[in-house]
Amino acid sequence: MRPFQSLPVLAFFFIGCGGGSDSTNKQAAEGSSEGSSAVQVPTGGGTATTIHLVISGGPHAGTYDAKSSDLTCSYGFAGKGSWGNQYSVTGKKPNEFSSLQLIVPDTKDAADGTDKFLMTVGFGQLMQPGYTEHTINTQPSASKMEGSGTLTVDDRGQTGKVTFKGKSGDGAGLEGTIDCHQLMRSEG
Repeated sequence: MRPFQSLPVLAFFFIGCGGGSDSTNKQAAEGSSEGSSAVQVPTGGGTATTIHLVISGGPHAGTYDAKSSDLTCSYGFAGKGSWGNQYSVTGKKPNEFSSLQLIVPDTKDAADGTDKFLMTVGFGQLMQPGYTEHTINTQPSASKMEGSGTLTVDDRGQTGKVTFKGKSGDGAGLEGTIDCHQLMRSEG
């Protein structure tokens, strides 16, 4: 586990996805002029994301479940055709699950399973002493590959589901699902 390892990824998502605030990012622009991208932001309220995570090995071994009423799932924001998740909550102790970040560069490739993705699972107060994370980074563009695993994305348009299983760079087993009951899409 390396603290603060994925800060560039987190910064991207905080800027692009509203930073995990308590309300849906309703300020996302809907492209209306020629050349602009179309952004679809659901306004249904309720539970937007449900996460089920099982960690085997290491100091955070156990089962974790989380729900968010904020949008955490996205399509097309980390690159054309990409899938992402940016779940982060504040006020957590070092042994408490607080973050799951995901970038899948090619959603269509991931429909029948892919081994190319970036996932970080964090514990503790984000960007504070004691924050730690488990990372799988198998993207072709990675300067340093970490861990291994497989992941599938079931893109259902306005919803979707991610299923993953792998081993982080520090040896922890990561397995679970991200149910995206709501999804922010950029088709541009």
